[in-house]
Amino acid sequence: MSVAAFLEVVETEEGEFVLRRTDSSPGSSEPLVAIRFSSETRTMLADHLGEIARAMIAAGVQMTGQLHAGAGTISVEDDEPRLLH
Repeated sequence: MSVAAFLEVVETEEGEFVLRRTDSSPGSSEPLVAIRFSSETRTMLADHLGEIARAMIAAGVQMTGQLHAGAGTISVEDDEPRLLH
């Protein structure tokens, strides 16, 4: 039997958006994912930062589910730079 993990996206006092388990208290454990936007991006996106961060994290969670289900693979050659588009 597996235990379901409930996750939440929150903005920290430092201005990062993090994905963490709902049962973790602030500062108690390392977040699963952290996103930090530059000052320029914060100005450009203004009130939409939270929406953008949630969409970015949701895409990562969805991809993780697909990888675990065997629906996708990640192939990286050792001599290739790790550039993500």
